[in-house]
Formats: sequence, C-alpha cells, structure tokens
Amino acid sequence: MTETRKTFLFVGATLIVLAVAWWVRYVPPAGDVGDMRGKVLFPSFSNALDAASLEITEYDPNSVGIKTFKVAQVNNRWSIPSHDNYPADAKDHLAQAATSLIGLTVLDVAASSPTQEELAMFGVVTPDPDKTTLGTRGIGKRVIMRDAGDRVLVDIILGNKLKDDPQLRYVRVSGQDPVYVVKLSDDKLSSNFGDWIEKDLLKLNPWDVKDVQLHDYSFDSLTSGIEPRSQIVLKYDDLGNPRWSLSQDLAFDPQSMSWKPRSLADDEELDTAKLDALRTAVDDLKIVDVRKKPEGLSASLSSDGSFATNQEALADLQRAGFFATSAGQFYRIFPPLGSRKIDMNGVEIISSEGEIRVGMKDGVRYLLRFGRILEGQGGDAESGSDQNVNRFLLVTAEFDPQLIPEPELEPLPDLPPEQAAPSEPQAGETQNTAPDNATAQADETGESKADEGQDGSQAEKPAGEAAEKKAEDVKAERERIEKENQRKRDEYQEKLKKGEERVKELNARFAEWYYIISDEVYRKIRLSRQDIVKKKEATPPASGTPSEHG
Repeated sequence: MTETRKTFLFVGATLIVLAVAWWVRYVPPAGDVGDMRGKVLFPSFSNALDAASLEITEYDPNSVGIKTFKVAQVNNRWSIPSHDNYPADAKDHLAQAATSLIGLTVLDVAASSPTQEELAMFGVVTPDPDKTTLGTRGIGKRVIMRDAGDRVLVDIILGNKLKDDPQLRYVRVSGQDPVYVVKLSDDKLSSNFGDWIEKDLLKLNPWDVKDVQLHDYSFDSLTSGIEPRSQIVLKYDDLGNPRWSLSQDLAFDPQSMSWKPRSLADDEELDTAKLDALRTAVDDLKIVDVRKKPEGLSASLSSDGSFATNQEALADLQRAGFFATSAGQFYRIFPPLGSRKIDMNGVEIISSEGEIRVGMKDGVRYLLRFGRILEGQGGDAESGSDQNVNRFLLVTAEFDPQLIPEPELEPLPDLPPEQAAPSEPQAGETQNTAPDNATAQADETGESKADEGQDGSQAEKPAGEAAEKKAEDVKAERERIEKENQRKRDEYQEKLKKGEERVKELNARFAEWYYIISDEVYRKIRLSRQDIVKKKEATPPASGTPSEHG
C-alpha cells in the first residue's frame, strides 16, 4: 500500500468519525419544527385510562412562590400526595384532564428558537421550585402525566391564551425550545385543592337538621382565660311555620359568673335569612386546604381523649387554636345544652373562636370548632374571601339518641271478661230436676211452656256466639297492635344502630385532619346572637285603613 493511499484512508476514517460525532450531537435547526404543524404533540398517549397521576407546578401569587400539586393512586386509592395523601375524588376528573391532552395538535409555531424574553412574553417560562423565580414574569403551568409504571405520558408547559382567540394558547414541550399554538382548555387541569376532593365534607341533608346550638365564646391562650358570651339553641322544622324557633337563650353575666335566661323583645325577631344561610353553609361546607394532625393526636382525638397526656399533640393542637381541658372544668362554665350526656372525668376541647353543634334527624350531632387564622398564608384566591384569610376548623361527630324520637306505641285494648261457667252443686245440696210449673203447664193452644223455654234457649245461643266472636276480635286486634308496636321498636333500635355506625364512620373520616376554611365561610357559620336577631320590620297599614289624622 502506497503512502498516498494510506493517507487517504486515514483522512476518510477521520471524516467518518467526525460525521458520527456530529450526528450524535446534532440538534435539528429551529426551522425544522415547521413540520410539526398539523401533527399531534404526544402521539403515543391515546388512552385516558392510562393516566395514573397528574402533577401541576405553577406560580402561586398568594404564597408568592412556586407550588406543586399532585394527585395519584396511592395504595390503590386516589390521593393527593402534595397534601399528605388526602383522599381524592379523582378517577373521573383525571380521565377528563387526560382527555383534554390526547390528540393535542399543533396549529402553528409561534417561535422556533425563542429568547428568554420571548418565552416570558408567551408565558411558557419553566416553573422551577428549586430556583428563585420571584419577580420573573411569564411563568407557565407545567403539567406532567404518568402511567401506573411511572412512565411520562405528557410533559408540557401551558402559556398565555391568544388575545384574538382565547380558545387558543401557547404551549411548549418541557425540555424543548419551540413554542406552539394549540387549541386547549385547562379547566380540568386545575391545581386548586377543592377541585379534586369530595365536596360534600359533612355528607348531611340540610332538610334533616333538627337543631343548631351556638356556643359563642373565645379563648385567650396567653391568659388561659375563657370569655363566654352566649349559648343559644335553635330548633328547625322544615314543615313548620315558622321553620326556625328559639328554644333556649342564655347570656353570661360576668358579675355573677352565671348564665341568665333571656327572650326576644317585643320588637325583635329571628333573622331567618341568616339562619338559612348558616344551614346552607354547613351543608355546602367548602374547605380550601387541609393539614394532617400528628399521628397520636389523630388517633386519640377520635377515641378516648388520651391525647391530653401527649405533649407533642397538645402543642400541635394549640398551634391550630384548640386547647384541651377537663370536661368538669369546661362544663362548670358551660352547662351542657339539650340532652347531651357528659363524662365529667373526660377531656373537652376549647376553641379559640367558639363552636357550633348541629343536630340531625338520624341522631348525628356535628361539632364544628373554630381555630386560629393560618400564619404565613395569604389564603386561596378562589376561596371568595376579600382578605384571603383562612382559618383552622376542627370537625368531630357524636351520637345523641334523643335526636331520634322514641316510637309512639298504641295501647292494647282490654280483653273482655271470661263468661262465668255454670256452678256445680255443693256437697249436701240436691239438684232440682223437676220441671218448672210455669213451663210445664200447657197454654190455651195446648202448647207446652217447656217448648217455649226450649225456644228461649235457642234465642240465647246467638248472643253467646256474638260475645265469643267479640272476644276473638279483641284478641286479634291485640295481636295486630303488638306486632305493629314491635315493628316500631325494631325500627327505632335500627335507627339508633345506624346513627351510632354513622358517627363512627364520620369520625374515621375527620380524625386525621385539620380543615382550612375561608373567612367568608367562617362568617356564615360562626354566628352570635346579634347576627341572628334583628328588629321587626314595620308592618304596612292595611289598604283602606284610615290614617292617624284621618
């Protein structure tokens, strides 16, 4: 082989190596993305049921930082890992969210190789929790969907909507430069906690409310002082007129340190609009967030109250605005209302901002205790509160059997006295078998009175049968009533059993969590006497009634 040929071979091999190296590192020029027009961004994602998790990262103006929300299947149960695996109502919601991304087609290319300024203009800057992004405009919403094997199905950054057509928006596939225009609604791609949970927290029917107890007080943890103000019991009857009535009204007298009964003045009446709003708010109790209780607190608070000896649990409870005290001490100040049975040796929870208790027809009584405002959180912009103030809520349930009326049993009719049997002759007496003279004599027609006596006995026979039938009817009626009364007793016992089971079920749901509610919801539920009592409206004079000056 000549030196020249060797040189050519060496140069050729070098060129091949350089070509391979260039191809490996080759990134298609930005102009090539024009071929994406009309193509699907994620062609391998075609079945919404493949989606097993959704993660959304975006800028949160309330916390002034990047927040991450995630919903996924955890131990075969839909949960929200970003919120301590709170139970999610997500199966259908996630499928709808996935469907909105299936077949997502590129309509146009807004920029092939955008600058950082252009990324901000399109609103597709990558949100990064690990980087300081405060003051950075144009941060987009990153959406990642994975399957059950944790394989990424979709990873996209959603940007601004087009001004001329809000149905269109800018998007960018994570890790890539080009900015595309697609038709996409992100209604189902929400990072709002309330959109992914069971919205019916208490699971009550507002028409089944029987009473509402308002315990208006506050607790100052610095002085360990309770400031009691009023205790009010309101009865509710959905068929009544009026539906709301004031059953008990107690005002605390700080001078005598005792409760004084009071009643509505002649010019006062209940503000039924406020009370109806309370009932609706309890039914539609919206929570904006949750916090998980410490393990010891969540378990003991739902059972025997042994948390009173758990210092870590007590400290956590106090941070949320709730304080443990002996039931005896608490009810020396607040005598139990209604028929509530109290274990005076037990533990009671005092709330920093009072409480209400809502009794239901099924025997369940909900206890809503209001705690402190969250520290270091501005609130949820979608909560509806002008100040974006949120506070802690502690929810428990108890069973009150007197909420279920005992059955009205029908009295049993008295049995008729038994007919007396003919008496047997006593010893020494003889039975007169001779015919009676009156019955033995023949009348003018030659008929014997004995015959008449025979006819008389036949006439008495139907009367005896009637009495016997009446006795049988009474016995039959007693049996019917006894069966009906027993049915009522069984039905009553079944209601008691179901009520107790429901309380256990509810407390199992509530045990692990502090709930966070907006200040708007708090103000609707946590009412004082001045909130529910108003001056009577003047009744307009009847038509045709002469005026005072005639």
